[in-house]
Amino acid sequence: MEIKELFKRPIDRNIQGVIKVDQDDEANVKQELDEYVVTSELRDHFSAFFNAFDNSLQTPTDDMGVWISGFFGSGKSHFLKIISYILANKVVDGKNAVDYFDDKIDDQMILNEMHAAASAKNDVILFNIDAKAKDTVGSDKQSILKVFMRVFNEMQGFTDADFWIADLERQLTEAGKLDAFKEQITAIDANHKSWEDLRDAYYLNKGTIKAAMINSGFSDEANAQGFIDTLSTEYQISIDDFAELVKQYIDKTGHRVVFLADEVGQFIGDSVQRMLNLQTIVEQLGTMTRGKAWVVVTSQQAIDKVTDIASGQDFSKIQGRFKTRLSMSSANVDEVIRKRLLEKTDVAEKMLEDQYSANAAAINNSFDFDDDVKRPKYESPKDFAQNYPFVPYQFNLLQLVLTAIRENGSDGKHLSEGERSMLSLFQESAEAMMSESTETLAPFSRFFDGLDQFLDHTHHIVLVRAHDNPAVNPNKEKNPFALQLLKVLFMVKYVSNFTASLNNLITLMISSVDADRIALKKQVQDALDVLVTQGYVEKTVKGYDFLTDAEQDITREISKQEVTDNEVAKEIGDYLFNAKPGVATTLTYPKLNGRYVFAFNRKTDNIFGAQRNKLSVHIITPVNDDFLEDNDYLRVSTGLWNHDVLIALPRSSNFVGEIRNALRIRKFVVNSNVSTDPRYQAMVSTRQAQQNEEFAHAHEQLIAALDNAEIYENGQSVSSEAGFDSRLEKAMKLLVDNTYRSLQYITVAKSEKDIRELFENISSLALDEKDNQAAVDAVLDYMRRESQNNAHITMESVLSKFNDIPYGYTDEDIQWLVAKLVAIGKLKMFYNGSSINPMDDKHTTRDLAGFFTKKQAMRNLAFQIKEEVAPSKIKAMQTVASAVFGKKSFKSDNDEQRASELKDTVEDNLENLVDFEAKPQGYPGHVVLQQGIQMLQQLLNMPDSGAFYDYIGKHKDDLLDWNDDFLDDGIRDFYFSVSMQKIWDKGLNALRVYRDSSDFLSDSKLQNIVEEMGKLLRLQKLQGDTAVKISELNNDFDTLFTAAFDKKAAEYLAQIDELKDRGIKRILESGISNEETKDRLKRDFENKIKIIRNAAQNAVTLNEVVAKPAQAHAQLDQLSDGIQKEIEREVKLVEPVSPDDHDKTNPPIPDPGPEPEPEPEPIPRAKEEKFIKLDQVLRRGDYKLEDSADVAELTAEFKRLLEAQLSDNTIVTLQVD
Repeated sequence: MEIKELFKRPIDRNIQGVIKVDQDDEANVKQELDEYVVTSELRDHFSAFFNAFDNSLQTPTDDMGVWISGFFGSGKSHFLKIISYILANKVVDGKNAVDYFDDKIDDQMILNEMHAAASAKNDVILFNIDAKAKDTVGSDKQSILKVFMRVFNEMQGFTDADFWIADLERQLTEAGKLDAFKEQITAIDANHKSWEDLRDAYYLNKGTIKAAMINSGFSDEANAQGFIDTLSTEYQISIDDFAELVKQYIDKTGHRVVFLADEVGQFIGDSVQRMLNLQTIVEQLGTMTRGKAWVVVTSQQAIDKVTDIASGQDFSKIQGRFKTRLSMSSANVDEVIRKRLLEKTDVAEKMLEDQYSANAAAINNSFDFDDDVKRPKYESPKDFAQNYPFVPYQFNLLQLVLTAIRENGSDGKHLSEGERSMLSLFQESAEAMMSESTETLAPFSRFFDGLDQFLDHTHHIVLVRAHDNPAVNPNKEKNPFALQLLKVLFMVKYVSNFTASLNNLITLMISSVDADRIALKKQVQDALDVLVTQGYVEKTVKGYDFLTDAEQDITREISKQEVTDNEVAKEIGDYLFNAKPGVATTLTYPKLNGRYVFAFNRKTDNIFGAQRNKLSVHIITPVNDDFLEDNDYLRVSTGLWNHDVLIALPRSSNFVGEIRNALRIRKFVVNSNVSTDPRYQAMVSTRQAQQNEEFAHAHEQLIAALDNAEIYENGQSVSSEAGFDSRLEKAMKLLVDNTYRSLQYITVAKSEKDIRELFENISSLALDEKDNQAAVDAVLDYMRRESQNNAHITMESVLSKFNDIPYGYTDEDIQWLVAKLVAIGKLKMFYNGSSINPMDDKHTTRDLAGFFTKKQAMRNLAFQIKEEVAPSKIKAMQTVASAVFGKKSFKSDNDEQRASELKDTVEDNLENLVDFEAKPQGYPGHVVLQQGIQMLQQLLNMPDSGAFYDYIGKHKDDLLDWNDDFLDDGIRDFYFSVSMQKIWDKGLNALRVYRDSSDFLSDSKLQNIVEEMGKLLRLQKLQGDTAVKISELNNDFDTLFTAAFDKKAAEYLAQIDELKDRGIKRILESGISNEETKDRLKRDFENKIKIIRNAAQNAVTLNEVVAKPAQAHAQLDQLSDGIQKEIEREVKLVEPVSPDDHDKTNPPIPDPGPEPEPEPEPIPRAKEEKFIKLDQVLRRGDYKLEDSADVAELTAEFKRLLEAQLSDNTIVTLQVD
């Protein structure tokens, strides 16, 4: 049986598989309606659409937008056209369009809504927006509006050629002058053409149009000329104007207007302006017509996808306008094809089911895909019969091919306008197989013939050349196998989720139910080899890629790029050393909890990067010809000076070729000429993506190759049952063991904390401590060798030495080792050239540790080997320690620590001496104290223990002599005896008191006591009874001095009392009238005298007492001044006002009245009291009087001076103190 006999309807009948929105001849329309398959999905779409439309018939609404989406060829344009037939209530072959669906839809509610929509008065405008926009000019933001305006004008019978002319027709219609205008046009035109014939060429008939406007009575000449002038200007219209025109039309006609726009999504693309234009149109029509104007559009993407593409703008508003959203799925297309095209007769269906049942496993196993996408196979005998001669996977894959070719491989707009649908492609493929047997299946290559005429040149020319190429078509067949395979590669080239691997291509080329995949594999592989060799196809990491004509040119250019072996090796090394996982370049050595981390240099073949480390990992790649045999690796990895781990990558590897090709592509991209041709740029971008893929695939192979790589160290292959990482780690550890042989000396991990503890416990350290002892010895040996040539060994040089081979110590290790040698007295330590003694208190333990650990400090740190202390010096130190400082024993036998212990004792002694020296200089022994202080300070200032011992050895006798003086002279006993010091304090005080009182004393016995006491106090060498004698003299002094002091002090106290009485008397006799003032003066004076008298009573020396009467006299003088001022103040208060004090600038106006009465007698003024002292009238000095004449002369002079102080209103008080 042949395939054509299987179908219920002839497979070669004329089916309008492709639906165009502008095809409307009745025969086609009848076939469309009659054969339209309403799937369950389409039934739901009809329900959603007509339910929304029916609601608008009942209730005003602004939800009047419908968005129909579906992939290319999914039937959305057909659905849109069917909707137009129903809404227009189109009569086809004597039957309303909606009636064709009465037996297609089994839901009466849906049918009722469809009939209601058809019965409404709808003016339907169906158009392909891209076709209508071909001559659209102007800005992008008006393009959709102009299309809508154009089709709206066209629907009303107006021209779509020019908006001004259409506007004229609209105004003529409203004025009822259109027919008269048309008659005038025909009459005026020389050829008597109709208006419809002339209007599209209006720019050649302006005079005719003007005359017709006037002659028809529509316009006068001025307005007609004005209109003609506007034809040369751009027509301005807003969306509001357009919506208003639609509303006016609806209000006038009572009809609804339905705009059905095909391929709107494609027209919008990524244009924000067009999207905004559509949004505003739908919004304004909804607002102004309230559901009487509808906008229905189709798009390949759902509305949210289109708005996302449009530059990421927020178009949630337009999404709200298109509330009715219908999506055409692939399942819907599959069902249509099966029902309309592939429906079988009952006999054929039974036969096919039996055929599948007998070979089900074999048939389905043939269709094997090795990518991650699940592609459907036959699910059952019935599924096989319904799909035959096609395979289920082909439906979905062909959809993707159609979309991909439309975007990348088609020429012009034919394919994108819908001239290829899934239905037509399946029919043409089935028709081409109609004479074949029922064992035949449609290979995927069958679908190519329906696409061939739509390919662009750069793809089509490749197929033409391949057909004419003897290597591809040696027998000059019409469609040789290799060419079929090339066609398949073209079809899947731009399908993003399909991998053109060998296995997948075999599956696509299966052409019978009993296909032999093994034989087919050889046939496909042979064809691929030819196609690759001839340059039509390129082998990539994913599979095989069809090359366009331009891509072949690029491939040839890429092949010319030179890539050296070193470049390949570098790429291998760069990746492996940086990949995770990859080739490690650090080793955490399994000792002391991973304390030691070794960094390895990176080497690849002859390419060495920065070699900062002592050890290296060396990768040998397959492009390195120096290593061809195992012995080459063993030889190179052997040797005392070799510090490399060798990694030999497998020599039979594909990654070298892929890396070389990826590097060629990289060079091509870098060196290619900059082109503005978007297709060229796209091809270059594709090659860059291929470069990335090849690198990625090669990298995967490189990581896999590591498991088969050989690793060599020290002349042996490192083997292990574990994986590559474990083998490499083992080899690296072996290399560390063989290189850093002295690392074993470190047995205990040390840190800065341990360095601090060294110095905190410095006095208790023992030489036999064994922590890291071998390493300590190694450092000390190095120091001793270095000291023969260098006076100072820097910390940096020690670090450099012991970081290096054969030690490999960490900085912390080395810092502790050196600090240990300093702490146990084996090294002297210097910072910035100055000696640092860890035994003194100048630096805290944290400071000392910082010298070793802080980078800035380490740069200035140096050391010297400390010499051994001579036994004689040690003996001298022990003698001085015992005799002078009382230290009989030491905690340690270490010279350094013994010096430290003694220093602590010396510091204590020095502190005592300094305290003693600070006591009164009248104490004895200050010379001895100062000598001791000087020697002990010098001893403590010794920079290290060696100098400390030297000083003691040199000054041993001086220290012993000083100590004898300190003890024998009684100085130590004195300063440690508080009672003796009190006796000296009392005696020294007695001397001071007597000195400050002696001018007023004449007791010879007291003077003798003082002189004897002074002699004893000035002694520097004390005798056993010196203190006793001084104590006795103190008691004698107290008795005699107190008696003499009290007698003399009483005389001066009497003087103070007499001055007090005189002051009080002056206040009482002063003549001050105000008693409160007198009381205040008296109270103040008494208080001040009281203070002075108390001070005199409490005085210790007579010098203090003698001064007090003078102070009291001064207070009496101040009191006299105060009295004088108070008297003057009271006098001024009672003085009459003088007539001269009146304002003389404003004399009073004379009053001509009676004579004034006589002025009263003035009140006599009170006399002023004037205080003067004797020395104010009688100069100070000596007056010699020999006889009465001298006395008379002096008294006469005195009388004259006193009289000079007198006046009329003055009382003089002469003060004689």
